[in-house]
Amino acid sequence: MLLVDSHPISLTGLRTILDGCPDLDVVAVAEDGPGAAVRFRELRPDVVVVNSHTGAAEALACVCALSRPAPPRPANVLVLLDNVDAAAGQVLRAGVRGLLSSASGSGELAAAVRATAAGRPAGGPARAPGGAGPLRRLTDRETEVFRLVARGFSNAEISRELTLSESTVKFHIQRIMEKLGLRNRVHAVIFAYEKELIRVGS
Repeated sequence: MLLVDSHPISLTGLRTILDGCPDLDVVAVAEDGPGAAVRFRELRPDVVVVNSHTGAAEALACVCALSRPAPPRPANVLVLLDNVDAAAGQVLRAGVRGLLSSASGSGELAAAVRATAAGRPAGGPARAPGGAGPLRRLTDRETEVFRLVARGFSNAEISRELTLSESTVKFHIQRIMEKLGLRNRVHAVIFAYEKELIRVGS
């Protein structure tokens, strides 16, 4: 894998954790997007792990650098963020495979890297409803709310969009999480992309 981190101390920490896993191998490191793009084209690693210290902007700049010019094989990118809830929709729309909180433990990080390498969305729910019509468990109103959550709308924005009180929005979101087996809004966004309810670039 390729590690991208602008902070040398945290980069060293990440490398120590991941190199300590027998099945994982850090083949290169980079400090920024342009450097990551060069190393990616040289080595074609299975995974690019981007530790973004400044939020979505830094992560998106790195993703853009990795995709221009278009490589023969798109990068499987896992992004680490301090506030994943605030950036989930924006980052996943850019084609990032998975998101993980920077505060996650070493086991969670290793598991997310393995999932990303296998082409699976990382950071999502442990179990997701299968079969056709993944939203079949939801009412029509809950489906409307879910689609807005998946697009990164806040509760206040959903309230205005659907002419509902914020307390009603919160109730619907709680019911959605229970019915779909999701833990939080980030998992809801990942679930939506995995099931192609929201498409990259939409």
